[in-house]
Amino acid sequence: MTISAKATTAGVLAAFVFAGLIAPQAASADSPSSTALGTSPAQETGGSTLSAQEVGALKAANDDRNDKSKDGWGGRNATAAELKAKDAYMAAHKPKGLASATTNMLPYVHEGQWYNNYCGPATLVMALGMRGIWGNDQGTFARWIGISPNNGGTGVDAMGKQLNDEAGGFPYVRINLPYTPSSSDVAAFKNRLIGDTDANASLVGNAMEVYNGPHLVGHPNNGSTIYHWFPFQGYDGDWAAYMDSATTVWSSVPPRSGMPNSTLVTIMGGRGYNW
Repeated sequence: MTISAKATTAGVLAAFVFAGLIAPQAASADSPSSTALGTSPAQETGGSTLSAQEVGALKAANDDRNDKSKDGWGGRNATAAELKAKDAYMAAHKPKGLASATTNMLPYVHEGQWYNNYCGPATLVMALGMRGIWGNDQGTFARWIGISPNNGGTGVDAMGKQLNDEAGGFPYVRINLPYTPSSSDVAAFKNRLIGDTDANASLVGNAMEVYNGPHLVGHPNNGSTIYHWFPFQGYDGDWAAYMDSATTVWSSVPPRSGMPNSTLVTIMGGRGYNW
């Protein structure tokens, strides 16, 4: 996680609970693999008081994609050839038994980040763990990425390299999102999340949270721009479940939460995700 310090006032988004999926005090490796998700008006907007267009404009006005102190800096979008190869892989590995599934969750795997800037390494541990791949801790990934405690952010290309190096042959490609994503971006994200989850792989999100825009559950809305990596656990209709390593940064953050796809895509606008 990287926070761009511009804040003068403090505030914390209220953490929500969606029925049956998250119980922060009781979550375990034996948590249910799928369930219905609850909702409320506040959850639908992710706590935002700005429209999606206003959020996008604020992101565009304040973003510096080349600042290496920020998570998600730099990077390139997948090429047409890479997207074609990923589509071919997904078509060849689609599980027949899940063809009509409306919900699917990977195993519950959570790890709090060791340092304020270690959301990238923590996300790698969780995403690969959900795939059943272990062996490297946050310190190892941080060293490979080229960051140190409270110094530097995980870049887009570095995240993609580690995912592809360690995911056991599952191919990841980068999807950049515009500052103001469209309904087509939301639909594409939903299909890609379903595909990755059904292939036993965690799609990895890259958040950019601006003041009074939607935030991940429990993240502070205090005027600072927050850059944050996080892995998805699965889907339930038009909702997505994700893990959040920031439990060790803010006590208000649950280890596992969920939101509508549209809200999550807005949060990832200006950054994107690794699919």
